[in-house]
Amino acid sequence: MRKKINKIAAVFIVAIFALSGLSMAYAAWTDTITIDGTVTTGSLCWEFTDCRLLDHYPPINYGGDFPTLTPDYGCNPGFTPNDQGSRFWEVDKNVGWAEQSLKDLDLDGFRETLEVVLYNVYPCYFNELGWYVRNYGTVPIKIDHVVINGIDVYYQNFYQQLDISGNGIPDFEIQYGDNFGVQIEPGEYAIEEFSFWMHILQDEDPAFQSGCFTFTIEIVCIQWNEYTGSPP
Repeated sequence: MRKKINKIAAVFIVAIFALSGLSMAYAAWTDTITIDGTVTTGSLCWEFTDCRLLDHYPPINYGGDFPTLTPDYGCNPGFTPNDQGSRFWEVDKNVGWAEQSLKDLDLDGFRETLEVVLYNVYPCYFNELGWYVRNYGTVPIKIDHVVINGIDVYYQNFYQQLDISGNGIPDFEIQYGDNFGVQIEPGEYAIEEFSFWMHILQDEDPAFQSGCFTFTIEIVCIQWNEYTGSPP
């Protein structure tokens, strides 16, 4: 009888060891490794810098004065060259001019909006606007497009007519350079200037005949490896 009990005890002990082995195996498969660390994402941030206008001098006499050292400029519709091959040229009057200002509308410390005011302009009046861009973020960026009075303008549409007065008649045409897509490194200024020509078209709207109107420009940048437009 004692031998039978010993055999039963031996079987029980072996079973316990077997279950213990399963328990240890199970514990080994459920171990957890915890890694502490901090993940920091990059930031996209930019602003206008060093803006300029070709004609930004108001006339001495508001009604106009000529000859003058700072005459107005004119051009043909569509910026087609004249007989001398020029796209724009000085004219025999000095009555129109423009002003620019950089604005931080969202109060984030960066000037992402450029406001332009045209004074006393008239059909065929020409001006040129140029600016540079600085990358204040931590990721390389490229300019994807600009927004003019809420209208998206991409590289593929380097020439475009716009209805600035809002009466359904194009009163403004622009043509800009091909520097969209240029890469700007973090903390650096763009080496290339971004600019466009502007030309006043004929518009019979009395509101437009005042010759004074305002438009805004915003630049939209994206991460350098997401740019899909035409290369510069």
